[in-house]
This record gives sequence, structure tokens and C-alpha cells, in this order.
Amino acid sequence: MATGRTLEALRECILFAKEELGEGLISSDIYSDDGLPVVEGHNGNPKAAALFANITDYIRKAVVSSNFPNLGDYYMVNLEDDRLVIVLLTPQFQWKMLIDHRKIKLGYLFSIFFPEAIKRFKEAVNVV
Repeated sequence: MATGRTLEALRECILFAKEELGEGLISSDIYSDDGLPVVEGHNGNPKAAALFANITDYIRKAVVSSNFPNLGDYYMVNLEDDRLVIVLLTPQFQWKMLIDHRKIKLGYLFSIFFPEAIKRFKEAVNVV
């Protein structure tokens, strides 16, 4: 389970996303691999968190049984209405973000924001 310092570092991840993505961030949740909320999200959706935890588990099993490499640091789902779900992964936690990519440039998301968000998320999980 997450310590107080880890929880604070995970909250900082949510704040980072809110500051960097502004109106482009529709919602954001950090939850355990079981889908249980870990920290208060931004416009959090606990039901979506639980469902995406199940989706992640299914994808992990599917790639293993297909003899594909394991999932990396994230996966994404492209939705209608210019929405994008990004799920960042660590062994214990997942960070789901629903993004309106009409309000944020994709180049910024992939070149600047996601590498920094992945770095911060991994560091937060490893805070003791």
C-alpha cells in the first residue's frame, strides 16, 4: 500500500497534469491495479477507474498469451469527439487521463507532457 509520502507525490502528479493540460484535461484518476482509488483525482470517475483496471489486466494477459512483448509504460484509446484516454502504468498503480485533444496539441502531449508525466509517476510510486 502507498505511504503518506507516496500519496503526496501521486497527488502532485494530478496537479502537474491539471497545470500542464488545462482545459484539455477532462478527468484524471490514479488507482491501484485492483481499480481502487488511491488519491483524489481531477473530475474523478471511480467506475471508469475500475473498468480500466480490468481492461489493463485483460490486455496484459492478451499480450502474454499472444507471445507479444509485455505492455510498456502506457497504452491509449482513441475515442470519438476528439477524446483520448491514456493509461500510464507501474506495477502497483495506474494513472488514467481523459484528454480533449482539440484543446491541446498532440505534439506537445507526446513529445513533452507524456515523457515528463511518466517520469514523475514512476518517481512518485518509488517515494519511500
